[in-house]
Amino acid sequence: MRIPIDQGPGSSLPIVILLIILITWLYITINFTHVSHHVNHHVSQKLQPFLAVDMPAGFIYNGTPTTALAGWYCIRSINSSNGYSIQLDAFLNNTVWVQDMYINSPNGQTSFYAVVWPAVPGPTPHKFVPATAATCAWLVTALVNGTAYLGYSLDGRSITWYYTYPTNATYILPGPTTELVLAGYVNGSQAQLGNGTLVYLALYYWNGANWEPAPIVISEGELFIEPVNHAYAYTNNTCSGIVSWPNPVNETTCPTPPSFKPPNSWG
Repeated sequence: MRIPIDQGPGSSLPIVILLIILITWLYITINFTHVSHHVNHHVSQKLQPFLAVDMPAGFIYNGTPTTALAGWYCIRSINSSNGYSIQLDAFLNNTVWVQDMYINSPNGQTSFYAVVWPAVPGPTPHKFVPATAATCAWLVTALVNGTAYLGYSLDGRSITWYYTYPTNATYILPGPTTELVLAGYVNGSQAQLGNGTLVYLALYYWNGANWEPAPIVISEGELFIEPVNHAYAYTNNTCSGIVSWPNPVNETTCPTPPSFKPPNSWG
């Protein structure tokens, strides 16, 4: 049966419209509250230690495009029967990928190692620089006029630029392939971490004039090259994180900004 609606003077139609608006508003409010709670819960989960299995352990740069990154690491203790590396990986805006690494081979030899992965498949330029054990140091990647500079600093003040390569890129992009991680030794090998592993990590980005603490998020296996067998990774989402085994640790340390600067930077 159809119920006629009086549309003349004194019609109840405005009341019906108001009721519809009110119900719609309540529906949106309730759902927004639910979604907001879900998002906040998801963010809080990101602040829990993450168990990395068969992948590198560390965090991803989650800031704005930048021309330089400085990654700090400090190995308090490590137990690996198959070598390991600390990697500062940077994905550039023209799809070139560069890696600045401190590596410890299975036979105990240590060195800094730079690799450039061109956008077009082909030879991968690289360079080894033998070094004494550098348990705490900075790995630095910078872009100046299209050239990538890869370096390291043992004290946060002076820096050695040990490799340069013309990439024709302008920026380092945030995202899953720009990261600071504890990983396996080179050529896809896996670090076999045992009890007693504790490595602090921290990341700064260049804002054009100064080093700033970098926004970061846990890496959850976006890259599987040179994995670790297992490790816990934790970050406070700003600057610092920690990798440990066999127990998760939620203590982080963000060092003071380095005093060195990218090439051709003043101020």
